[in-house]
Amino acid sequence: MNNKLLIFDYFVNQAANNETVLYNGKFSPECFKDTDVYFFVSHRHYDHYNPIIFRWVEQNPNIRLIISSDIADYTPHPNIHRAEPENEYVIDGLYIETFTSTDEGTAFLVKTDGVCLFHAGDLHWWHWEGEPDSFNRQMEKQFKEQIRKLARHKIDIAFIVADPRQENFSLLGLEWFVNEVDCAHIFPMHFSDDYSIMDRIRKFMETNRLKSEIHLINRRGQCFNIEI
Repeated sequence: MNNKLLIFDYFVNQAANNETVLYNGKFSPECFKDTDVYFFVSHRHYDHYNPIIFRWVEQNPNIRLIISSDIADYTPHPNIHRAEPENEYVIDGLYIETFTSTDEGTAFLVKTDGVCLFHAGDLHWWHWEGEPDSFNRQMEKQFKEQIRKLARHKIDIAFIVADPRQENFSLLGLEWFVNEVDCAHIFPMHFSDDYSIMDRIRKFMETNRLKSEIHLINRRGQCFNIEI
């Protein structure tokens, strides 16, 4: 997108093999000296955030950080931008709208160069077996409220939670999102290295007529070419 690289919730700073390149899942600031790089951090959980990005913003003037307001332990820097939930920001021509997570932090909607992206962070329908009904109902209510706000946007690419730990409830949020939001391309996330969730998503795709294309993932660092 016009010499911009957007990275959401980068946290594993190890390559899938010994080669440090982005398609092996590892970012290197030296490789992007001529690219404007934007790191978005939805919240402070270890599986969404790596403090090494604060070192990189000192090393490369083209790196900018847009971080959730629940992250506080860092030294202020002109290229670090703090994002509160339920706000709108414009940074270097990027339009950014934030949504309230059903867990911690924010979700990000980003518009740039005619492309609209959404990254859910931990905004999800967190229904858990064994939790009180009141908890699960509250999660459902909060999730649907945020998706209702999001649905006014036409989204090109979205990154949506599909967590296999929820077992029979793991696709609640994804299914609701598909039915409520006009989105062209969806990428599942938040499944760690448990790619078995893709089988469940594939069955959902086969048994439903979907307006969105859901892209199945089979390895870390996997690349997709999408025309918008």
